[in-house]
Amino acid sequence: MGKKYFLLNQFAFLHVALHLMLATPCRAQDTPGLRVGDNAPNLVLSSTNNSIQSFNFPYQNKMVLLFFWSSSVSKSKENLYKYKKLYSKYSDIGFKTSDGFDVISVALQSDKIAWTQDLVKYDLLKFNNCIAQKGYNDLFVKNYKIKETTNSFLIDELGKIVAINPDLKTLITYLDEKRNLELNPEPQSRIKGKVMFGQGTLAAVPNEGIWFIKGTDTLQHITLDEKGGFILEHINPQSSLKIYMKATPNIADEVPVFLTTESGDIISPFSKTEHGYEYLLLDAEIPYLRPHSDFGSRPEGDKSLKNLNRTENLFKSKEVVLSPEAITKLTRIVALLKENPKTRLEVITHTDSKDATEKNQSLSLKQSNAVTLFFSSKGIPKTRLKAIGKGETEILNKCKEGTECLEQEHAQNRRTEFKFYLPD
Repeated sequence: MGKKYFLLNQFAFLHVALHLMLATPCRAQDTPGLRVGDNAPNLVLSSTNNSIQSFNFPYQNKMVLLFFWSSSVSKSKENLYKYKKLYSKYSDIGFKTSDGFDVISVALQSDKIAWTQDLVKYDLLKFNNCIAQKGYNDLFVKNYKIKETTNSFLIDELGKIVAINPDLKTLITYLDEKRNLELNPEPQSRIKGKVMFGQGTLAAVPNEGIWFIKGTDTLQHITLDEKGGFILEHINPQSSLKIYMKATPNIADEVPVFLTTESGDIISPFSKTEHGYEYLLLDAEIPYLRPHSDFGSRPEGDKSLKNLNRTENLFKSKEVVLSPEAITKLTRIVALLKENPKTRLEVITHTDSKDATEKNQSLSLKQSNAVTLFFSSKGIPKTRLKAIGKGETEILNKCKEGTECLEQEHAQNRRTEFKFYLPD
């Protein structure tokens, strides 16, 4: 009996040992990641106002860029400005088989304060923003099988993954192929922009030299003007360019330097090097630096002039008076109106939902009238202008009346649209 018991125990021990030996290599193997063509897993995560937000794919018949990042991982934030420009360009245009394009950002971090600060710093509040405080161990994040914070997925309107970690050119090419109409049919032969620096409020980098380099050849050396502006003629829009600027004692080492459009919208920060600053301007980004004046030569049959349209935040809550910052923004639009004398302009103002509906409707019309009055004072005929107030009727996010939201989210809804068109 004792011998039989010993043999059974020995057999059990060998069985367990064999099981562990076989199991160990399996745990050491990498779990296969998601692939192109897979269905995008659903997400249920905390949102900006501590509510729970659910994303089921397909998502509202829209194409979606989903990206994972963290405040503490600098590399994961390198594309934030690019994604902002992408969203600005494609979120409100028509597509052939889908109802639009959206962006979902997921921060993998426990620090909600740093996350909220970065949403404001990088102006990401137009995105759908969520946080997974358990990071990679979050129940829903696990389904994406990611192993580093720098990860993104392009998802089509059917909920299928069509690209993993796509670069900007891949994203733009895909979205352009899906759109109803071409936005920029004319060839581009020049770029115009600015070099600016700062944290928060940006200042111009005046009178510094910058070099445009293709491969090992310097195409042109340009001195920035007093507003940090430059213009480069005779470019190849299908070619990437490196922009280089020497270090200057006027900018502290820890202060970032940015490439912006002529209107001051950030395209990307420069990389700090041992001798200065440099940035590789991709061919896909060159249209962002198309001079405003180039849009004046559009065909007479095109009544939309979408490339001139823009949206600005001009007013604080419940205010009608134009601030100096608002006047600076409006002065740029005056220049567009003068450069395109055949156009007319609709000024459409929206409010947040923090007051009575009737008051917001009245306030938005007063704000639009304040804008058109400013344009008239600068010599723009009133016959070219139309003031429209929409109050809280077109809230962009979840912050409708009675919903608790952050002040920054309410601010997103306080906006003025400028829509250019050609008269019949």
